[in-house]
Amino acid sequence: MEINEQKFQQKKIAWIKRRGSKQILVGAIMVSLILIMVLVSVFWTPFDPNATDLRARNVAPDLLQKAHKHILGTDQLGRDMLSRMMTGGQVSVMIALLSLVGTTIIGVVLGLLSGFYGKWVDSTASIIADLRNAMPTTLLMIVALSILGTSIPMLVLLMSLVEWVTIFRTVRARTIVEKNKEYVMAAYCAGAKDSHVIFKYIFPNVISEVIVLATLLISSLVLLEASLSFLGVGVTRPYPSWGRMISDGNNYIYSSWWISTVPALAIAVFVMGINFLGDGLQKKLKME
Repeated sequence: MEINEQKFQQKKIAWIKRRGSKQILVGAIMVSLILIMVLVSVFWTPFDPNATDLRARNVAPDLLQKAHKHILGTDQLGRDMLSRMMTGGQVSVMIALLSLVGTTIIGVVLGLLSGFYGKWVDSTASIIADLRNAMPTTLLMIVALSILGTSIPMLVLLMSLVEWVTIFRTVRARTIVEKNKEYVMAAYCAGAKDSHVIFKYIFPNVISEVIVLATLLISSLVLLEASLSFLGVGVTRPYPSWGRMISDGNNYIYSSWWISTVPALAIAVFVMGINFLGDGLQKKLKME
């Protein structure tokens, strides 16, 4: 019976690993498509994304008209949708990645210090995290941007300051477990200082969770930026972003549906790809 149970567990682990691999592959393909489009837009776009042509307003995608000039159609000002989607992806993904760096640094540093030192450090950081979680993210961002002004640097800074709680709590919990292990005691016996123990011994043992959470957090940041731009407090003109493109096409959803649909599909593909990738990584790392 024990042998059969061991075989069952081995088969179960193997199945989960295979499932995780498939999710990673699907997610990597979906994310790669968007990232390739974004990287290409740095050097080339079919048209100037901000060039207007009032004679070519609301032209339907070529897939419907059997033409070959505007593959994804044009918007209400005659701007090429493919060019704007590529450039808008560049803006949206850049903001999300820069915000992710700031969010990860804040969450990891606070989590390590809070979990390692405990006492008033832990109490203070935990109270701040609870207060942050008590406030709706989008509402908080709208109020802050209305007061401080809207710009890409300000948007990145504020997004970094509002999305760190999940990483903080995960790192804090893992640090509390790790600091009581024998290798930490051995490091102290060898004369290691607190900073050396935290960043050389404990941090490498929490990095796997940070990678998974950071991967999943990218999709939340992309959606947050898109929501703010849609509401008119995010990326300002003349910079295109996926959220603002959806907002621009909101009044034309019945007559020119592609103006909102094209950027919405780009967001959906990228977010779904990130979620597949994060879930797959989570399954892989749990099995190791």
